Amino acid sequence: MNKKIIIVLVVTLLVVSSIVLFKGQKTGSEVNNKNVANKNVFTSIKDAMSKDISLVCEFNDENGNSTKSYIKNGAVRITTDNESSQEGEIIIKDKKMYMWDLKTKEGFVYDVPDNETENSTSGSNEINQSENYLSMIDKYKDSCNISTVEDSYFVAPKDVKFQDMNKFLEELKSQMPQVELPNQ
Repeated sequence: MNKKIIIVLVVTLLVVSSIVLFKGQKTGSEVNNKNVANKNVFTSIKDAMSKDISLVCEFNDENGNSTKSYIKNGAVRITTDNESSQEGEIIIKDKKMYMWDLKTKEGFVYDVPDNETENSTSGSNEINQSENYLSMIDKYKDSCNISTVEDSYFVAPKDVKFQDMNKFLEELKSQMPQVELPNQ
């Protein structure tokens, strides 16, 4: 009788072990299929932004900076930590770009004009800067995963003193002496 109980227990354990092993393998393949499906949902970061896909991207760039990016509803937040211990944050949202240092709690805010509607030198500079950040993330888009991202990640912090660079540049222009060139 004891031998029959032991045999039944051993067979039961083998059956349960094979079920657990089979489910574990199935879950692993489902995870791999999900990652492949995630990569096929968007072709670039701009594409993901236009589709309102929420992403979290973590990578080390070519300069060794540890970067974590969050993307949701057309907004981007970039957190960098470079080798010189300087930590910075950037939010690009609603045609504005906020940049600040986490330690000094000081930063800048820029207007980011549309490519077609703004042709001024300062406007194209901000466009180029925001495009550079998006291009950097796009290089590492394989490190991005579809994820739930909180809306609060895209709100500029209240404890940071932001200098409005648009106003600063206007004041600088108004202080520059006006030079008239003679007609020839």
